[in-house]
Amino acid sequence: MTIKAIGLAAALAAASVASPASAQLRADAQRTYEDFQRLAPHRVFMLAPDGKGYLWAGASGVDPSGAVERGLKSCHDAAKADCTLYAVNNVVLNGRDWHSAAPPVLPPIGRLRAEPYWQNKGPQAAAGLIVWSHGYMPGRDATHGAPQGQTAYFTVDGYDLYRFDREWIRDWMGDATELADAVRLAKSMGYRRVILAGQSNGAWMSLAATQRGAPVDGVISVSAARHGEVKNMRDVSVARSDWQQMVSALKPGPRIVVVNFADDSYDVGGRMDDAKAAFAASGVDAVVISNPEGFTGHGAANNSKFPRKFGVCIHDFIEKGTRRSPCL
Repeated sequence: MTIKAIGLAAALAAASVASPASAQLRADAQRTYEDFQRLAPHRVFMLAPDGKGYLWAGASGVDPSGAVERGLKSCHDAAKADCTLYAVNNVVLNGRDWHSAAPPVLPPIGRLRAEPYWQNKGPQAAAGLIVWSHGYMPGRDATHGAPQGQTAYFTVDGYDLYRFDREWIRDWMGDATELADAVRLAKSMGYRRVILAGQSNGAWMSLAATQRGAPVDGVISVSAARHGEVKNMRDVSVARSDWQQMVSALKPGPRIVVVNFADDSYDVGGRMDDAKAAFAASGVDAVVISNPEGFTGHGAANNSKFPRKFGVCIHDFIEKGTRRSPCL
């Protein structure tokens, strides 16, 4: 799918209206707001009557209504008083109703769609594009799931946030090819940098698109999976072999972060050693985060704890090639 120039121009014109600055926040609320900006949508920032700031993040949904409802309740419970919305996602409200303050939605890029209720800038103004690819469970629509928090370390730098959504995954190879095609289209539109990030099937998809020649600058693969839970596999060697073939086929160019957690029910074991060996042989510039202490299970990064600990070092490696703790 191509993007009509007139529609993109109109959307970008509307998106160019600057949001009010957060200078009116008192110092402690400002610090909380800066933390808020490094969390993934859908998220809300609220102010109590005494000026103290509260945040709530990680709500799924087609819009931020769930985050607004839960956030205001949590703020009320903490402040013992009604709170007001200061910002929804990355839109500062300045007293406006959050519905009416919804930013314009930029057009699709191939099969990619813009994160809903998100102030994207477009290819000429954005620092780059980060694409979130979600995990998948049979029979469940995951197309409105919240991106993981590591994406926020790029959006705070001015990256646009798009999604690669698949309600049902029947042709993963075709999906990977279409993701690669969408990256090519994004680059042709003028996005200077494109980062692919995903969890579970979305992590596998991000690596597979890169293997298929997507001109990406970085990949963040968390708990990559494609073959289901180990307990349901007839032959675990198939999943291990597919993984080995994929990481061995990746070529130098993009910086790659691969993350795996202990007690992941989708992990057949040994894959991080496979990745390290493959990257050492090929010269791929990569960081492998294997079984970090304090994180267990397939969804260990589905909260703010993981990005708060690893978000900075992942961002700095992808953007600058810097290797720092705790990603070492």
